[in-house]
Amino acid sequence: MAISLALTPAVAFADGADPQETVYRAAASGEAQLQQVVSAGTPVDITDDDGETALMEAADKGNVSAVQLLLQKGAQINRRDEDGKTALMMAADEGHTAVVKVLLAAGADAALKDKDGETALMKAEEEHHADTATVLRTAAGAALAPQTGALTGKQGRKAVLSAAYAGEAQLRMLLEGGTSVDAAPADGETALMEAADKGNLAAVQLLLKYGAQPNAKDDEGKTALMEAASDGYTAVVQALLAAGADPNFRDEDGETALIKAEKDHHAETAAALRAAGAK
Repeated sequence: MAISLALTPAVAFADGADPQETVYRAAASGEAQLQQVVSAGTPVDITDDDGETALMEAADKGNVSAVQLLLQKGAQINRRDEDGKTALMMAADEGHTAVVKVLLAAGADAALKDKDGETALMKAEEEHHADTATVLRTAAGAALAPQTGALTGKQGRKAVLSAAYAGEAQLRMLLEGGTSVDAAPADGETALMEAADKGNLAAVQLLLKYGAQPNAKDDEGKTALMEAASDGYTAVVQALLAAGADPNFRDEDGETALIKAEKDHHAETAAALRAAGAK
């Protein structure tokens, strides 16, 4: 059967096409075109200007068959781009669970971190890809190893905020490793505020246990209690009150947690705040 000249690498190269662009496009397109390109001898690990390989492109697009073919042809599974990202991280970030499974089975290292200190699991959790995160946690050898040291600076802030949103397990790992419980970015939002805003009771309780300040304010004067009250997370509000959160603090708009709860019609939450002396 004749092969279409439009897909034949040798012809494309003769017309001036970049070999990297050819294999890159083929990785995004699918197995048939990719098979022609790599069979013609194009290196599977040729990279673009950002250090991204065809395997990374296929993983990012969720192209399972292309990922499998590239791995069969010897693609380096743990190769990184200029940001330190791997194919596994890219697949996890997009929630391509099937690709993640293929990469893990082929030996992808789930413990690797990019330049921001994020693993594939962190990326999946940050983007709320529950199925992908579950695979990364439970696959043999894919669970995150305990931190051997505290994360600091931007890396620590990003990790603890992401973990506060994601849930208790990852957060516990960070806190036990010594990462600051009150790490906050420039806007002053702490992990406790993030967990409260998302109604993540387990994370709130864990952060309080590790000494998170219940009355810390962000740059708009908001506290974790205000965040929880605004969304009607009564259980979180009660946990914060029990830990000493002041129900009568006001933000820059002069609003208390009670005002926020009432404004958004959270009757049960408002009642809990009044019972604690909110005005």
